[in-house]
Amino acid sequence: MIRGGIVTLNVGDMKRAVRFYVETLGMKLVDDPGGGSAVIDAGDGFLIGLRERAAAQGAPAGHAPSIGLHPKIPLREAISILENRGVVFEVKDDGPATLAYFRDPDDNVLHLCQEPSATRPR
Repeated sequence: MIRGGIVTLNVGDMKRAVRFYVETLGMKLVDDPGGGSAVIDAGDGFLIGLRERAAAQGAPAGHAPSIGLHPKIPLREAISILENRGVVFEVKDDGPATLAYFRDPDDNVLHLCQEPSATRPR
């Protein structure tokens, strides 16, 4: 049901963070929709989401980083299947994306999100 994912980091200054990952570490910026978020391709399909702390207000408090998982099926269908398996979600509409937060048995935060077309492997 899961085809890939993203680790999301909260950052204090988006421009500084993007410069570090792209210019210093040599990674590729693959999505910069503005609004306090960006996606970095760290190589071999490993994605790093960056969110300015002020823009991350919808995320559960006190948790960073979080792990985002991209379902192979439509987001709402994946949520429904997992709810039937006992997973409890907190769904947040985050502008262009809908994020469905949940926790693992050790209280780690994860979320389902539809993978942006710009970040899909080619």
